[in-house]
Amino acid sequence: MKNLFLRSTAAVTALAFVTSCANIKDDQTRTRTEGTLAGGALGAIAGGIIGHQSGRGFEGALLGAGIGSLAGLAVGDHVARKKAKYASQEAWLDACIAQAERVNANARSYNRSLSSKISNLESRYASAKASGNKAEMRNIKQAVVSLQQESREQSKLVDNEIKEQSSVVNQTGSSGLSSRVTQLRSTRSSLSSNQDRLADLGNQIDV
Repeated sequence: MKNLFLRSTAAVTALAFVTSCANIKDDQTRTRTEGTLAGGALGAIAGGIIGHQSGRGFEGALLGAGIGSLAGLAVGDHVARKKAKYASQEAWLDACIAQAERVNANARSYNRSLSSKISNLESRYASAKASGNKAEMRNIKQAVVSLQQESREQSKLVDNEIKEQSSVVNQTGSSGLSSRVTQLRSTRSSLSSNQDRLADLGNQIDV
């Protein structure tokens, strides 16, 4: 079963690399692709781990690769736009604001999902602890580790966006973009709170 999980995850990860590399045509596309590759590989690994617990390792890896690729593409898109030439500063700022809003919306959606998953794991752990089900507790521990890795990648994405957009705000003094950065910081704080919940749950599980 373990070997099947490893083969499934490796296969999907390789697929993400092959299909992404085929899309490289120019410098801007290359930048987008590099972001997609990194996200897809990490997503496949995390998704494969979670899917493996339910006997659906390949499907989990495939889904994880897709989600990870979208996150990676967001990073690639942001870097590509910095390279591109805009007709005016206003057009550039509009693109930056749209990017910040997109990343924030995705991060907020992810954080809501993460919170729900943590609540589910907390409930499962309480039941497993009460019944002394160590096998279930080990499964929960593994799920916590997977979510911690996944949430760290999401944090990096938000942190990068805050850094890049703050630089633009410093250059332009844009109040519109500044407010989006503030929203990103708030989302990042909420994500940190959920990461603390994960850490606390993981520390409780001693198996």
